[in-house]
Amino acid sequence: MLKINRRALERLPPKERKEALALLEAFETELARNPLHGYQPHPKQVAFHRATDPVKCFLGGNRSGKTTAGILDDLIQAIDDEFCPPHLRAYKRFEPPFYARIVTPDLVSTMEGVVFHKLREWTPRPQLVGDAWEKAYDKQRRRLSFKNGSWFDFMTFEQDLDKHGGAALHRVHYDEEVPRSIRQESMMRLIDYGGDEVFTMTPLHGMSWMFDEIYEPWERGVLEDATVVVVDMDDNPYLDEKAKQRALAGLSREERAARKSGKFVHFAGLVYGEFDRHQHVVPSAEVPDNSTIIGAIDPGTRHMAAVVWAFLTPDDDLTVFEELAMKEGTVADVCRAIRFVEAKRKMHPRVYIIDPAARNIMHQTGRSDQMEYVDHGIVTILGQNAVTAGINRIKERLQGQPGEEPRLHVQAHCTNLIEEFRRYRWASPPRRSEHDPKEAVVKRDDHLLDALRYLVMSRPHRPEPVVDTRYMDPMNRIAFLERNARRRWAPPRSAEYGAIFS
Repeated sequence: MLKINRRALERLPPKERKEALALLEAFETELARNPLHGYQPHPKQVAFHRATDPVKCFLGGNRSGKTTAGILDDLIQAIDDEFCPPHLRAYKRFEPPFYARIVTPDLVSTMEGVVFHKLREWTPRPQLVGDAWEKAYDKQRRRLSFKNGSWFDFMTFEQDLDKHGGAALHRVHYDEEVPRSIRQESMMRLIDYGGDEVFTMTPLHGMSWMFDEIYEPWERGVLEDATVVVVDMDDNPYLDEKAKQRALAGLSREERAARKSGKFVHFAGLVYGEFDRHQHVVPSAEVPDNSTIIGAIDPGTRHMAAVVWAFLTPDDDLTVFEELAMKEGTVADVCRAIRFVEAKRKMHPRVYIIDPAARNIMHQTGRSDQMEYVDHGIVTILGQNAVTAGINRIKERLQGQPGEEPRLHVQAHCTNLIEEFRRYRWASPPRRSEHDPKEAVVKRDDHLLDALRYLVMSRPHRPEPVVDTRYMDPMNRIAFLERNARRRWAPPRSAEYGAIFS
């Protein structure tokens, strides 16, 4: 564990060299007795150890030191104070006896090959029952026992859910991303002692429940009592640069982001990879005069009812300026919310477009969702549900014409729609052979995007530019104003929305 400059040691005068060798020998003896003296955490590991929240996450790329940090943090809690080196004592939050469970994906590769190896390397032998791993570890119970009464038991993701019950615990440590069901069961074991959860993992499962329930809320600052430390391979100063580059060679951009930088990524590929917060998200502002306002609805009661409002300018710029996302609300609730938004914005949308499935008649009631919306004062026309074509239309607006600005923007306060753009992904990689099944999207986190797709597919006509009438002669000005008044009050033509009035 020590890096010794042998040449500098040889250049010392004989007496000093003898004293230095004696000190090194004494330190080596103490290191054999207590390997924790040799643990010098790098800055990101220090940030992880210092955290005292009930949820601690170390999201690291491969070889970033995540498993080492997690195991060492477990050991610091389990051992007696006299065996905890001074530079690590500040990280101790529990006193023995300390009961912990370490959970890994499998027994042979991860548990025995990684976790057991780390514990054998770092555990002070005098703290173990019988002063040896072989005597302290019970293979039948999969439990490592300490003289002071602390113990670690070991479980895997492969075991049945009911096996994850058992005794009360101070900590559950998940090495790699755990299935949500196991995490929920394990949390019950922490209630008696007010214990904590430790996650040390490389996020290789894309935008999973870990992203939804821990990382993303923490990133937005709405998750209390949690610490997340994201660690790149470059943060580990003990890795060889050439070996690191060899390991990363040949990885895709997504795999590299996860395995090197510990980032949550979409391995199946983003649907709207063109979406750029800096380019497509604009500051919140009022709706410009002479804009066409359109609303679109993706109805839903069990999952989510989603509504978006956008205005279209004479320059064909479509800007989403308001959103509504309601879970477990009735049609009446959604309609009241729509009316509230209309009143707040003092707006009168030209039309509301709805999911074409809303026309389907429910056998139990003999009515459709579209009828229900009409009963509550929201008249809609049916949209078009060609998913691939709709995605293509949105992509065209995001990209804009060559050399021109994009023609689709989202105001900054529409955070739910922005997040859906960032997470919407294909169910399978876009690069397919002729024998692969048809491309499909993951039907999740897409309700507002579905509403936006109905809106874009309606191909609304943009308003004509406002003509300055100040320099017209009286006769032309009167004719112009009269023509515009007729247009303003004329009912919308069905052809304007693809002849899809219901």
